[in-house]
Amino acid sequence: MTVDEAIRDLLNISTDVRSVAVLGPDRELLACGPGAAASELAAAADRLWDAASARATAVGDAALDHIVVQDAAGAVVVLQADGRRIAALTGAQPAVGLLLFDLRTCLSDAFAAEDPA
Repeated sequence: MTVDEAIRDLLNISTDVRSVAVLGPDRELLACGPGAAASELAAAADRLWDAASARATAVGDAALDHIVVQDAAGAVVVLQADGRRIAALTGAQPAVGLLLFDLRTCLSDAFAAEDPA
């Protein structure tokens, strides 16, 4: 499965997701969609991740594997796995636990052929 196919599956399965971006190990944008905001999501997710990681380090917390920033309009979710990140914008009141599962599955599916078994 390609990254684009994995994103398409995510958008079909997760009704909470409005836009998504997948970043590679070097923080390069590998794929995104739909909408104009998707390409900007990667840079915003990187800034959010860097700020949250710095804060976690400053207070002695463990390394992050995800970030959820939510308000009444929706959420921004960034998840990291195997050196890659996926970021999503959602509608109001997303099912966060299910969304994190869906994002992790999307990353896993997108890179299953590359990752050792």
